[in-house]
Amino acid sequence: MTSKPEYDGTYIQFPTGRLTLTEVQQIFSTIPFEIDLIDHTDHFTWYSNKPNREHVRTVDQLNETVAECHPARVLPVVMGIINSFKDGSRDFVARPLMMHGHRVYIQYYALRDVDGTYLGTIEFTGSVEAILTAYENGGWSDASTGASKADGKTGTVDATSGASEEAAAPAPTADATSGASEEEAAPAPAVDATSGASEEEAAPKVDATSGASEEEAAPKADATSGASEGPATAGKPGPFTYDL
Repeated sequence: MTSKPEYDGTYIQFPTGRLTLTEVQQIFSTIPFEIDLIDHTDHFTWYSNKPNREHVRTVDQLNETVAECHPARVLPVVMGIINSFKDGSRDFVARPLMMHGHRVYIQYYALRDVDGTYLGTIEFTGSVEAILTAYENGGWSDASTGASKADGKTGTVDATSGASEEAAAPAPTADATSGASEEEAAPAPAVDATSGASEEEAAPKVDATSGASEEEAAPKADATSGASEGPATAGKPGPFTYDL
């Protein structure tokens, strides 16, 4: 799907479907991030008409050079990004910033045609406050179980374990003295009277209070969350770094 779009007077025909000019305009006005375009000659030629923009743009700024539409103090940074896109050394740069009292994420992308020819630079900007707040409030998943704690639609979460209370399968009744299931109990192997050892292949020694094998013990679990205290499978998020 690399063919060029075509306009037939009513629709822009894309490889993945068609849109009217009005639909194109309203898509850019509706998506929660704003977009600005610096063309291949380093002129500001277009911006999405999104309400309540982080960067306020006006039509009077159109066709200004990068130097004309950026403060002198940030111009070297912006030109460094654009030049790295032109020479192909980079295709993407991101900057997290505080703007207007909230957290904003700015992403710069090299715009290229299907043959890789540089067409310009897109600045993609928007508030990420809602996303970060949802994450901070547990909006994705409990790391120990994968059960959601946020949307209220995927089952009530057990506060002590993070496990969903929905569709819980009944557990086999356990013998309180051994931890062994009373369901489908297998016959015990014969025992050598002199050693107490099974004449069949000996099973790992079992802790009588828990039923857990003392061999190949699983990582100790946090009793309040169900999370393993063993080596983490994913590192904690660290400070964001970026190179401009």
